[in-house]
Amino acid sequence: MLQDFAHAVQGLVVDLGYPGLFILIVLESTMVPIPSLLVMPFAGYLASQGHFSLPVILIINSTGALLGSALSYWLGAAGGKPLLLKYGKYVFVRPKDIEKTEEFFAKHGKWTVLIGRFLPVVRHIISIPAGVARMPLIPFFTQTFIGSTLWGGGLMLMGYGLGARWEAIAAQAKKVDLLIAVGIVLVLVAVGVRFILKRRRERANNTNSSV
Repeated sequence: MLQDFAHAVQGLVVDLGYPGLFILIVLESTMVPIPSLLVMPFAGYLASQGHFSLPVILIINSTGALLGSALSYWLGAAGGKPLLLKYGKYVFVRPKDIEKTEEFFAKHGKWTVLIGRFLPVVRHIISIPAGVARMPLIPFFTQTFIGSTLWGGGLMLMGYGLGARWEAIAAQAKKVDLLIAVGIVLVLVAVGVRFILKRRRERANNTNSSV
């Protein structure tokens, strides 16, 4: 099933050319789980065969990632924070928690956004909490540009250099990527459960103290 999806994605690149690649990279920088390890090296391989221009796809990678990240940032800034302030209490999120998120991104946002571009799962969602925290735009876009250029551009250069061997190498790298993704998801679930249990204990303590 995963292989069929990968072939469908690659077919989009072949059929639509540069616009198809641009659309996929924009989506990859949002919450859509586009497999960058099976798209970017493929684009580099096509460039090595003369179907694409390497400088053009490198530019498409960086600009597409910036656009997708900007959309996710706007979603977090325009909708995320107001919704959390209004309905966050129903999922145990307090205004104080949002303030802590803002403080975290104010102090560590640059490194968080940059490193997040290299991590599975995280790379698709990191722009949303950055938007919720209203991270300053210049550092956000700067770190997004650096991270996405190094990640996506590096994969394209790998595909360009490996030629026909790119798929075997990318398949092995994808397995490692999936293992890391599973680990990150498990950590996020554990953190979420711990967070909910902590909020429930706090509510129970507040109720008992008010009686």
